[in-house]
Amino acid sequence: MSAQTPFAIKTNVEMGTYTMVNMKNSIVKSKANLHRTGRYAKLFGGMAVLAVTAAPAMAQTADCSFFEGKTVELIVPFNAGGGFDSYSRMVANHMGSKLGAQNMIVRNQPGAGGLLATNQTWVASAEGLLVQMMSTSGMLTAELGGADGVSFESGGFSWIGRVSGEPDVIAVGPNNKITSVDDIRAISAERKVRIGSSGIGDIDYIEAELLTTVFDLDSNIVVGFSGAPEVYASLARGELDLFVSSHSAGQQAQSAESARIMWLFDSEADPDFPDLEPIGAYLEGDDLALVTAHGDLVAGGRALAGPPGIPAERLACLREAFDQTMEDPAFLAESEATNRPVSPIGGAELADMISGLTENAPQAYVDLLRKSYQN
Repeated sequence: MSAQTPFAIKTNVEMGTYTMVNMKNSIVKSKANLHRTGRYAKLFGGMAVLAVTAAPAMAQTADCSFFEGKTVELIVPFNAGGGFDSYSRMVANHMGSKLGAQNMIVRNQPGAGGLLATNQTWVASAEGLLVQMMSTSGMLTAELGGADGVSFESGGFSWIGRVSGEPDVIAVGPNNKITSVDDIRAISAERKVRIGSSGIGDIDYIEAELLTTVFDLDSNIVVGFSGAPEVYASLARGELDLFVSSHSAGQQAQSAESARIMWLFDSEADPDFPDLEPIGAYLEGDDLALVTAHGDLVAGGRALAGPPGIPAERLACLREAFDQTMEDPAFLAESEATNRPVSPIGGAELADMISGLTENAPQAYVDLLRKSYQN
């Protein structure tokens, strides 16, 4: 399952360029951040969307004494042991001290594909002592698609910053003969293409629906798996033809010889994965627009946010602590050691992006999401 399976007042704070300190203590720009934010500029009339090294003036003068000696809780909307859990614990290891808090603890609250925790964070106390690692693609698709049980509006959350964003990929079995899009279409002409999914309404289910639509396939979306590892095991046994997951999950399966990654599930190439061709290369018109819209949502990645209405000064403190964490050499060393790459975006920019994604989603994409959640 791609766990990566929705508005606060927009700000116009002037921000500098977000840089990261690599392991040699040189200053480098994150290519992933530049690529992922560059695509968002289309949503804001060409506005440059970059996170920052220099914090907003308010954060520099904010009184953060409220957090001293207190415990901040970081909610993970999925089970322990997955990517969201790992990133959350990595952030908690470093961010609490920068906030001046006594500690930052992680609490897992799985359920309803992440929506259970997100609904509860929506109505939680806005004092600033509870934050959540959000699956932005999951929450946005659920909101846009009118999923049952959604009680939040994504833009209303107090956005603190994005930790990471990675593309999704299309994988095939290690021993099947699929080497091109034409091969998939040929299978579809003979029988149903079997595409794996964790469940109806999940991100990988939506992506299976998208594949079926844009390539005009006769498909059978096979559901009921507990997560990506189980789907990849089925793919390796030849029980499935295709599966869409996060790049990291796909890479892990490929390393275990359980899959072959074939394409990026996106409309454009990614400079961090130059050897992977985007499926957008085979599409045009409305079909290309659908994949572009979905790629924009997936790029939101794993992001930190709190309940609506956190006082401005406390939110500024949380954003500043987040920015400092993303630049901390110790944090980056842990990121490298655990193979959990980061591509940060600041909170103010992220809030604008989230609003833009919901306000500018093509109606055809929204209709497809609604169909997926109603099946």
